[in-house]
Amino acid sequence: MNKEIIADITNFIFVSDEMQRSDVLFLPGGSDPAIPEKAAELYAKGFAPILVPSGGVSVKTGMFNGVKRKIDIYSDSYRTDCEFYIDVP
Repeated sequence: MNKEIIADITNFIFVSDEMQRSDVLFLPGGSDPAIPEKAAELYAKGFAPILVPSGGVSVKTGMFNGVKRKIDIYSDSYRTDCEFYIDVP
């Protein structure tokens, strides 16, 4: 591949937009604290007045499977992804 093609692909994949304010931030469910931590940071900086956490239980196990990182900080017994997200400061 020539360098021009690689540059075009790189520019397509790694699009960078300036952050803009929004009406709401939607947080898709999950077990990693990175999403709610980033959302809390954006909220504190005034990027959105409302955070909407989501998430329930695993369709495979029928329960929240636990926090995947920073379990020393987030160690409660969360019933759902959403309950975990709400606990993130």
